[in-house]
Amino acid sequence: MNLDYSILISPSALKLNLCSVRSPTLREIDSLPNKFSTYNMYLSMLLLDIDSYYKNLEELGDNYFAGYPESEKQLILKIRDEYEQMPEQDKAHIQALDIFSFDSQIIEQLNQALSFFLCEALSFSQENHAFMVYEKETDTPTGAITPQLLPEIESIILQLNAVSKDAMDTSNAKNKAAAKIIEKLNKRKKGNEKKAKSDPKLELPNIISAVAAYHSSINILNIWDLTVYQVYDLFARMQQNTIFDVLKMSVAAWGNKDNKVDFTQWFDCIKQ
Repeated sequence: MNLDYSILISPSALKLNLCSVRSPTLREIDSLPNKFSTYNMYLSMLLLDIDSYYKNLEELGDNYFAGYPESEKQLILKIRDEYEQMPEQDKAHIQALDIFSFDSQIIEQLNQALSFFLCEALSFSQENHAFMVYEKETDTPTGAITPQLLPEIESIILQLNAVSKDAMDTSNAKNKAAAKIIEKLNKRKKGNEKKAKSDPKLELPNIISAVAAYHSSINILNIWDLTVYQVYDLFARMQQNTIFDVLKMSVAAWGNKDNKVDFTQWFDCIKQ
């Protein structure tokens, strides 16, 4: 489900049949423990797939299981072996939550991540093999985020936070999340997009500082009421208009081939 541009830039929560997904403001992120580090961890959890999960498990070895009961460790390893022995066509039918549900710490972190972005309360049910959705202040579940539904919910959350799941490298969501959306918005690249290299300039705190310093009315005090997507969108629009201003001055001073300026360029679409 690809979200419409009007939904992406809206400050309102997106109401779905199952739940409502909110687009967090910078102020809400700032209120998290460890602030943007926690936010980036949440995004990383939503980007986690089976291959990345098992790659991480293999690289860490026994260190991964620090704090795990021996029985849970053995079960996780057993599930991994069974999964790796499956034919590829059978693996295609396995969802990430089918694997993650055996890892209590992954489930806890995923529950925290989802809970931050959803308006409803969540609780993972081993019996139902799903995240149960509860309206605020009720004990009766109103729905369930099943292994089949979870990727769709994750995709919606990531889009609202200016992250492309298909193109992201989950090993470094912190920097590449910003780099990918800015590259996409500014260059409006079509077809196969190259993975953006890690760039500290494109980390969210630096973009916040840059927009607040450069914008005519947004400042370091009121920027915190914007959503993440609004900040990236504003940053991309400011860059586009800066290029337009330079082009106008260049044509005025030295001219160009046609001695004309496209005066509609300042409101070109930045989302393709």
